[in-house]
Amino acid sequence: MAFRPHPRHVATVAVVLALGLSGCSGGDEPLPAQTGPTASGPVIQPGNPGEPNATLTGTAAAPVRTPTTRPGDAKFYQDMIVHHAQAIVMVETVLPRLSDPQVKALADRMAAEQKPEILAMKTWLETNKQEVPPQATNPRLGDHDHGGMPGMASPAQLTALGKASGVEADRLFLTLMTAHHQGALTMVGEHGKAASDEFVSEMADDINVSQSKQIQQMQTMLARLS
Repeated sequence: MAFRPHPRHVATVAVVLALGLSGCSGGDEPLPAQTGPTASGPVIQPGNPGEPNATLTGTAAAPVRTPTTRPGDAKFYQDMIVHHAQAIVMVETVLPRLSDPQVKALADRMAAEQKPEILAMKTWLETNKQEVPPQATNPRLGDHDHGGMPGMASPAQLTALGKASGVEADRLFLTLMTAHHQGALTMVGEHGKAASDEFVSEMADDINVSQSKQIQQMQTMLARLS
């Protein structure tokens, strides 16, 4: 199945690059807004009763506030890149040995959707001068101790997936990927409890919709193959 980038996420990359969003850092509170360009001429500010007017220039005359970004958005993207990367590794590991045409088509589509999402998240992090996980450039890189990240397959499960073939591979892939998608939905839900950057929010919504639908499809396939 040919690789087809998700159009909304390709658009997100272009918009993020065009806007050059402000960066974010650790912690839970939003970063202070930055002061941008100001008016070139002075501005008269009326004084209080009995006091003279004030002449304002520079930043005091016309402060411009640029958008701020929640630090939690960067953490969400960093974690989701790692999460997506393992899904791609799972697909690449088992795809040649899947036997069911529907399972194989779904696995191929997952990789085709999640690779552009990783690119969009990587671009956003770079634009905001945040750390980019190594998995963004190579899904097999990075620390394999995921610290309890929800839905992640264990090294033993990945090894078993690499040895399975035929219907056994179909079933194991569906089982592991269903849990993996459910973990992604948990991450989206946790992130959604607080306000976020509009591009990050859109990505989270897309992940929620697409992976919820795929969970239903995998459960139906698994029931058929059981």
